[in-house]
Amino acid sequence: MPVIRDDTRIGKTADHVEREAYERGFEAGERAGMEMGLQKAQVVIDKIEASFKDLAQLKEGLAANIELQCVELAVDLARKILLKELSLRPELITDMVREALLRVERSGRITIRIHPSLLDLFERYKPDLLNMHPDIVFEPDALLSPYGAVIITRTEEVITDLDEQLRTLVRTMTTGRQHD
Repeated sequence: MPVIRDDTRIGKTADHVEREAYERGFEAGERAGMEMGLQKAQVVIDKIEASFKDLAQLKEGLAANIELQCVELAVDLARKILLKELSLRPELITDMVREALLRVERSGRITIRIHPSLLDLFERYKPDLLNMHPDIVFEPDALLSPYGAVIITRTEEVITDLDEQLRTLVRTMTTGRQHD
């Protein structure tokens, strides 16, 4: 077996060569370990980032769902309150029609379509409505809601029905939110 001796000509001892080999091996192992550790850490970081994205999407979905439920609840409550108010004060329906008459073209005949249950109410307020426009005709329509009317002129049609007004309000609110 050969004996390693000190080679003084080169200036390195066997211990020195062994130490350098150990250090190079240690550094190579350390680099390989760091690279492997970085790769594993990157996998964990990617998973965490994906989890955060999933959570953000879940949060947005929940917020949109809760917002929609809140709007639906608010509209349902408003509808119940308004229906109660209209049952106590049905003349408010004629007030809505008066307001609509102020906003439409008032030339030619104006037809006001109403539910038959509202005919007596509108007959009572007919003189006031005729003061706004002399050519108004009431047309009963059992298919209409008892909580509003349809005002028809030559050029336009205005719906004063409570449910239609609430649907329009919700549509306006939700369309506005979608553009935000």
